[in-house]
Amino acid sequence: MKTVADYMAKALHDLGVTHSFGIIGKSICPVVLKMVDYGIEFIPGRHEASSGFAASGYALKTGNLGVAFGTSGPGGTNLLTAAAHAKANNLPVLFITGHQSIKELGIPQCQDSSSYLADLAEMFRPATLFSKMIERGDHFSTIFNHAVSIALGTVRGPVHLCIPFDVQTEMLEECPIVLPERESLVSLANLERVITAINQSSSPLIIAGKGVNRSGAHRELIQLAETFNIPVVTSPGGKGAIPWDHPLYHGPIGVGGCAHGDDLLNESDLLIVLGSRLSDMTICNLKRENHPHTLIQFDCDPTFVGKILSSNTIAVTGDLRDNLVLYLNNINPVTITKRETKTVNYAEELPVLDKLSLASVFSTMSDLIPYNNTVFVDDGSHGFHAVKWYKTKKPGSFVFDAYFACMGNSIGMAIGAKVASSAETIFCVTGDGCFMMLGTEINTAVCKDIPVIFIVVNNMQLDMALKGMEKTTGRIDGTLYEVPMDAVKFAESLGAVGFKCETEEQFAAAIHDAVALNRVVVIELLTDRDEIPPTAHRTLNLN
Repeated sequence: MKTVADYMAKALHDLGVTHSFGIIGKSICPVVLKMVDYGIEFIPGRHEASSGFAASGYALKTGNLGVAFGTSGPGGTNLLTAAAHAKANNLPVLFITGHQSIKELGIPQCQDSSSYLADLAEMFRPATLFSKMIERGDHFSTIFNHAVSIALGTVRGPVHLCIPFDVQTEMLEECPIVLPERESLVSLANLERVITAINQSSSPLIIAGKGVNRSGAHRELIQLAETFNIPVVTSPGGKGAIPWDHPLYHGPIGVGGCAHGDDLLNESDLLIVLGSRLSDMTICNLKRENHPHTLIQFDCDPTFVGKILSSNTIAVTGDLRDNLVLYLNNINPVTITKRETKTVNYAEELPVLDKLSLASVFSTMSDLIPYNNTVFVDDGSHGFHAVKWYKTKKPGSFVFDAYFACMGNSIGMAIGAKVASSAETIFCVTGDGCFMMLGTEINTAVCKDIPVIFIVVNNMQLDMALKGMEKTTGRIDGTLYEVPMDAVKFAESLGAVGFKCETEEQFAAAIHDAVALNRVVVIELLTDRDEIPPTAHRTLNLN
């Protein structure tokens, strides 16, 4: 006989999970320690939210299940933001929380996770694809199998299991575990309609969204664009779906976008949307009178398909890459409409500032770093500067969430990604606001020798909030740091190497040294506080 914790640890090991992330506590100890016994390395974080983000970074890089855990009560509630972030980004993460013994349910208990105080199973339900408390050991296999199959299904995403202490230690004679195998689910019904719509269009445009990066459909995107000679633009989250200098790439659109890309958006009679929800961050500059006649929308999740634009919509559900492979293999070259496109320079003029410009930093950064890299970019004005100016060379190497947009997520994600992909050079671009939230995870990276390079944009203010409030209300309440942080001193106090940069030359030298050191490094950029972020398109009228 073995315990429930034994069965869970072995199942995760057999599934290929190599690392777990979290903060340990009494109510979760049996499962965590069993994972270690089965060879799953435990990466202890400094805040549960960051551990959840790390599990998401691990899931993104491996394509496998990420595992994050917290103890009962507040340990679980601290994971909620990371769970919602994973759901918004279709990342398969198993969130595990503990609970005091189920036999003591109804007795006032420290860090209660039941309906008497903080019902974690209920709280996680809207933030995940599935959430359940396992109240009996003989229920474990059915619930665990169901949760994992959902997490790794067609619409990938997080799941949550709350497991009381005595259930974790309960002995079972048998516990059948079914490890899910990947299924290729495609939508064949609309194949002819899609090909016909593309051939009949006079000005088609491909919008490459985050789904291209999540499904690894970069080659298929390029093949589709080149087959029909269609220009490509990218959503903020789709940045990096295609190399910046591909002849058919016409730049980013939406918040952080370029004027040329947004002009194409308003001139097209057919939009081919690949893995984008078409949120306000993507189509903020599309005028309603310019909604295209036809919309072809590829998305694994049908929630928003055909519901955002007033266009005739052809929906293609299922895995994006699998669908593109199917469609491309069924195209008759003889029937393709010939059309002309021209290569354009979509780049805009760099600003001239007295102090260090983020636009200038991002426009040259990709020339300074190894090709085999991934850059995780946090939320804030620095993120949209990166969307606009950074030149992605390696497809899929730029990770940015403009949808749920939680500050500090990229710090943990970069750590989890480096754990999963040690041969890559992993960068995290974050802001001083994000860094003051979850920057202590640097110590996690230092203690576990996870050499991530953190670039901290320090303009001594909540820049995106400040510039937006100033424009819409004329006020900047709560957006300035009266005592700004010293990111280098903070980093050094946590065991990292620090570089402070006030010029582009200092930044280039710091990047060179950071890559050569192969240690945890923090590069602090003291940037011009007056630089205007490319976020002014999306403003609120508070009058």
